[in-house]
Amino acid sequence: MIVPELPSDIRDLKAAVGRFIETEVYPHEQRIAERGSIDAAEVDELRRRAREAGFSMLNMPAEHGGRELSMLGQVALEEESGKATNGLGFAVVDRGPRELLEIATPEQAERWIAPIIRGEYREAWAVTEPGAGSDVAGIRATATRDGDDWLIDGEKWFVTSEGDPGFYIVLALAGGEQTLFLVEPNAPGLEIVRTPGFLHDPYLDHHPEIVFRGCRVPDANRIPEGGGEGAKEWFTVERLFIAARCCGAAERLLDLASAYAQEREAFGSKIADYQGVSFPLADSLTELLAARLLTYHAAHAFDELANRKIVHGKVAMAKLYASEMAGRAADRALQILGGRGYMTESPAARFYRELRVDRIWEGTSEIQRLIIANGLFKRGAAPYLGWE
Repeated sequence: MIVPELPSDIRDLKAAVGRFIETEVYPHEQRIAERGSIDAAEVDELRRRAREAGFSMLNMPAEHGGRELSMLGQVALEEESGKATNGLGFAVVDRGPRELLEIATPEQAERWIAPIIRGEYREAWAVTEPGAGSDVAGIRATATRDGDDWLIDGEKWFVTSEGDPGFYIVLALAGGEQTLFLVEPNAPGLEIVRTPGFLHDPYLDHHPEIVFRGCRVPDANRIPEGGGEGAKEWFTVERLFIAARCCGAAERLLDLASAYAQEREAFGSKIADYQGVSFPLADSLTELLAARLLTYHAAHAFDELANRKIVHGKVAMAKLYASEMAGRAADRALQILGGRGYMTESPAARFYRELRVDRIWEGTSEIQRLIIANGLFKRGAAPYLGWE
């Protein structure tokens, strides 16, 4: 099956998340636009209501309080979360660290992951460095054994964090091997240098810069194996989710611009009657469908294919196309909405700023093209076009 159909239970869950986003989240967006900042207490309440509605930790195994939702199901929900601005969708479709759970020891799962599932705190991934962004293989942070501990030295940028995390998942070289360490925020030798502002602010996530200077971490906090592969799997999942959220954002933008075009009059006619307005909307709808089908296809491949290199390539295609599609959709919508779309109170203005980073983080568009091209040269086109 090249493009899977969503099962009825997933369609129902997707619709429920969509209604929650529209009724509970959109009003938050307006308040944020008015005051220029996010109220942490309001977000906590939003997350609590989403948990009560059953939208949290659905990706986790049943024995860990989840529903073990397929990747296709998760992508369908992420698509709805992408319709929210300011990153508020993250508080609604709140997934657990499944990739970490699969490589952590049972003791680590109980100590670090169980509190996340209970909603006590969030984790933060610290992978990117000043000299290693999309090139994860180029990281230089090191971990040196010191008795029963490890000493971590290095610098991490663009750490993915919301508020005060319960711990950092740090990728470092231990004996030359990429290894993951679970590091408490108050660990000696860990310093948050600064938290820079970004074009998409105010946003739920923030991305501090952290320095580790002989940061002492017990050996019990070291993921015993699979650190490099675990980080790669996390990137693959995040790229899929970016593609899904871009589809959701583009759909909301398309609806906003289409509704406005059918109401707004200029020169004696609705502006929707002018091809200069209707044709860009037709392009956005066509590209959105293509992006959605590609994203669903990649998600189904994630669930079904054993060859992770093929999956990696399909996900790269989805992330590349959907993120660039959403950027075009935002530009077209803003142009059609005109001055109204340019006001900060408009979702179109917020999306215009927020969607730009989707072509950068978790692997730039150029890196996605490199992954796709390398896969083509090594394996040919056929494996990426079907299920072979």
